[in-house]
Amino acid sequence: MRNVLITTVLVLLVAVTAFYFWGSSGKMEVDALHRVVAYSESTHEQRDTISVMTYNLGYLSGMTNNLPVSPEKDLFDQNLSLAKELIADSKADVIGIQEIDYQSSRSYGVDQLEELSPGYLEAVRSVNWDKNYVPFPYWPPQIQFGNMLSGQAILSKYPVLNSQRIVLDKPQTAPFYYNAFYLDRLIQMAVLEIGSRQLVVLNVHLEAFDEITREEQAKILLQLVDSLVTDRPLILMGDFNARPPFASEQVTKENTMKWFYEHPELSAAVSQQEYLKNETGHFTFDTATPYEKLDYIFYNHRFINPIKGIVLSEAGPISDHLPVHFTFTWRD
Repeated sequence: MRNVLITTVLVLLVAVTAFYFWGSSGKMEVDALHRVVAYSESTHEQRDTISVMTYNLGYLSGMTNNLPVSPEKDLFDQNLSLAKELIADSKADVIGIQEIDYQSSRSYGVDQLEELSPGYLEAVRSVNWDKNYVPFPYWPPQIQFGNMLSGQAILSKYPVLNSQRIVLDKPQTAPFYYNAFYLDRLIQMAVLEIGSRQLVVLNVHLEAFDEITREEQAKILLQLVDSLVTDRPLILMGDFNARPPFASEQVTKENTMKWFYEHPELSAAVSQQEYLKNETGHFTFDTATPYEKLDYIFYNHRFINPIKGIVLSEAGPISDHLPVHFTFTWRD
């Protein structure tokens, strides 16, 4: 009897260990996690005014994102159609996208970047979540199985000269098994050729749930910004998962956004003055009842002359985030 019990325990231990390594691993080789995809051979018409947009797409799941539900395919199809219209109407030359799926089971195997790419010359595609199993949503368990392939992307109407995928540290206080199934938080860096100029684009998605980790990630991002900000025009955009330091309602004394707003070389597409004139109009989360700003665009003012930064509230519930749109000209 004792031998049977020991054998049973050993078999269970081996099974759990095998499942752990299978579930927390993915299908892609390391070299395939980041690449530039070409869509068109023609270059975009050169204009004096450039427009950029940041959008946490929420993998087109609308307000069901991060909820323990499994949306029907019709919701994704509808939101994809709406996202295409929004992007076309925005006329954005460059888009930094967070939470975009690349043929994930949860979004019915659609490569969302391919679907949104018409009209763009190239894209920088970076994977940050490649797993065979993700223990969410909590119920029903069967939908936790299936390929999870998601990440960030930069869509550009201009050539990409070079690019990089920078992985940020995961929460140090989280247990190892949590981080094993958790996504990588990334900084995407791309250098675009716009006429005779080069534009550095940083597309970021910082930690959402752990404030200490988010601040540490922000420090790494600031070091990168400092190394680039006085050299060429630079756009920093993405989902920072933190409120502005001057928001009327603060839940913590977090420094993340304070550091970016106070950076001597950076300015915000939506300035503090503009934000305070109409705070609720600049909220980007959530889309059902917006109550906070988490998404930002910054630029280095020695090279870039701002025209207008706005939140595109017309995006509605395509995602649980609203996009931010910024137009500018070069400062000669």
